[in-house]
Amino acid sequence: MRQVVRILCAVAAIALIVYGIVQPIAQDTSWLAALWLAAPLILIAVRLSLPAQPRGLARSVQNLGLVISLGFVLLSLQLLRQQFVRANEIYTTVYVDPQTGQTTSNVRPVIQSLRIQRGKIFDRDGTLLVSTQVVEGGFAVRTYPLADQFDPTAFSNIVGFFSSRFGQAGIEATYADYLNGDRDSFGRIQDTLLGKPQVGDDVHLTINAQLQQAALNILGDRSGSIVVLDPRNGAVLAMVSNPGFDPRQLAFNPAADRDAENTRISQYWNAINSEGAGQPLLNRPTQGRYPPGSTYKTITAVGVLQHPQEGRPDEIDCPDQRPTEAGAPPVVNAVRTGLEDLIRTVGPPNLERVYAFSCNTAFAEYAMRLGTDLMTQTARQFDIVRTQEAPQTYGEFADLPSEASLLYTDPGFLNQRAGIAATGFGQGELLVTPLQMAMVAASIANDGVMMQPYLVDRVTRPDGSTMLLHSQTAIRRTMSSAIAARMRVNMRAGVAYGFGKAADAVPGVQVGGKSGTAEHGGSNTHAWFIAIAPVQQPRFAVAVMIENGGEGSSVGAAAAGKTLAAAFELIKDTP
Repeated sequence: MRQVVRILCAVAAIALIVYGIVQPIAQDTSWLAALWLAAPLILIAVRLSLPAQPRGLARSVQNLGLVISLGFVLLSLQLLRQQFVRANEIYTTVYVDPQTGQTTSNVRPVIQSLRIQRGKIFDRDGTLLVSTQVVEGGFAVRTYPLADQFDPTAFSNIVGFFSSRFGQAGIEATYADYLNGDRDSFGRIQDTLLGKPQVGDDVHLTINAQLQQAALNILGDRSGSIVVLDPRNGAVLAMVSNPGFDPRQLAFNPAADRDAENTRISQYWNAINSEGAGQPLLNRPTQGRYPPGSTYKTITAVGVLQHPQEGRPDEIDCPDQRPTEAGAPPVVNAVRTGLEDLIRTVGPPNLERVYAFSCNTAFAEYAMRLGTDLMTQTARQFDIVRTQEAPQTYGEFADLPSEASLLYTDPGFLNQRAGIAATGFGQGELLVTPLQMAMVAASIANDGVMMQPYLVDRVTRPDGSTMLLHSQTAIRRTMSSAIAARMRVNMRAGVAYGFGKAADAVPGVQVGGKSGTAEHGGSNTHAWFIAIAPVQQPRFAVAVMIENGGEGSSVGAAAAGKTLAAAFELIKDTP
C-alpha cells in the first residue's frame, strides 16, 4: 500500500509541475498554484521512500531535512522556469496597462539593439512608414519617413514606438524578433562571421496609409476609433485611434547630446501620460472597451433568426415602453413616443423594420424570448464572452495587444429579465472593442464566416525573400449563409430608409449598416456605427466609435459613410 501511494503521489507531483512549468508568463498564478499543490505530494512521496525512524531526535532531524530539501527543490524549479524554460519570454515580455495603454517592457533588448539596423515597416502598397538611419559611431536611429506625407499620430497605435528609455510597443514590440533580425538565425550568423552589421527583416502591413490618414481626418479632434476590414480575408485596411502620439519624439539619437536627448524624451513621455492628454498610448480599436449601444442589436437579430421558434422574428411590436420585471424601470425607446407609428409608414413591424428604426422595446422583447442561454450562446459565436471565461488577451488578433469583449461583468447579471432585456438592445453590462464590432459586420458581409483579422501581411529578409507569409484563417461560421443574406437585407434597410441614412454616402454603391448611441456615465453617449458595402458583394466592413460623440444615427453614420467613400476611392479590389 505504501508503494502504491508513493507512486501515485510522485506521478501527480510530476504532472502538476510539468503542467505549471509550460504555462505562459501571463499565467504565473497557475504555475505557482501547481507548484504549491505539488509540494505536499513530493513530501509524501519522499517520506514514504525513506526507512521509518523511531520517535525521537532521529525522526525530527529527518523531517527537518525533508522540509529544507523541499524548499530547495521548489526554489530550483522556480529558477529553472524563469531562467531557462521561460527566460526569453520574460526577457522580451511587454505589459500594457489596459486602462491607459502605457507600456512597460525590458529596455535591455532595445539598448543592445542600438547598433542593429532594424527592419523597415511598409504599408500594403509599399509606402515606407518606418526605417533606420545609421549615425556617427555606427549607432542606429529609428526614423519615420511617414511624417513626410502623413500625420505621424495616425499611425502611432499601429507602428508603436522604439525607445531606449521606455522600451517598445505596437508592431515594434510584437514583431521585434523579426525587426531586429533575431528570427533569421542563419542571416545573423552570416553577418557576424563576415563582420557585417546586423540588419533586421522588413514588415509589410495590410493597411493603406492614405486610408489611415483619411480616417484620422474624419475623426478630427474627436476621441475615438475607426476600423476598416476586408471581410473576405480579415485584412485590416485601416485602424485609427485618436488621440495618438508622435513616435519620433520617443526615438533616441545616440549621436546627439545624451542628456539633452534623455530630457527631451522624458518631457514628451510625461506629456502624453499626463491627466489631460486623453490616453494617447491606449489603442482604442483593440484595447478600448465600450457599451456598443444599438449596434449590438445586430447580434440579437442573428440570435432571433437562428432560433426562430423562440425568437419569432416577425411577431413583434414596438410600444413606447415595455415592462421587464417587478421593481425594474421599463425599457423605453430613444424616440420616446410614436416610433411604432413611424415604422408603420413603411409596413407592419417585423425584424427588418424594428432593426432599421432601432426599436429598443422590440429588441428587449426578443432578448427576453431567447433567454440567458441562447443570448450567451449567440454572443459567444462572435467572441463576446462571459467575464468568468474571458481570456487575458483576445487571442484571435495577435498583431497588437487586444482586450476580450465581455457580455457582462457581474456573473449574475443575465439571471434577471431586466438584465437580459437591456443586453438585447446593447446596454446592460456589455463592453466590446471597436475591432470586435467590425468583425461582427465583417462576418455578415462574408456570408456568415468570421475571418481572423490580421495587420501583418508578410515579413521579408533584407534581400527581398519572404520569411513569413500570413495565412488567411477562418475563426468559425457564425451563422448560415441564409441568415447572413437576411442580415445584409436588414442592414441595407437601416441605411436605405432607417436611422442610418447618413451613411449612404458612396455614389452608386449600396451601403448597409447599424447605428448605435451607447449611454454611459449618466447622460453621456458614444456614437457608434457599423457598416458594410457594397451590400450585394461586400468589400469593406467598418466600425466607427466616437467617444461622447452623441447620436450614432447622425455623427456615427456620417463618419462611416465618409470612411467607406475614402476606401472605395483609395483601395483597389484585390480579394
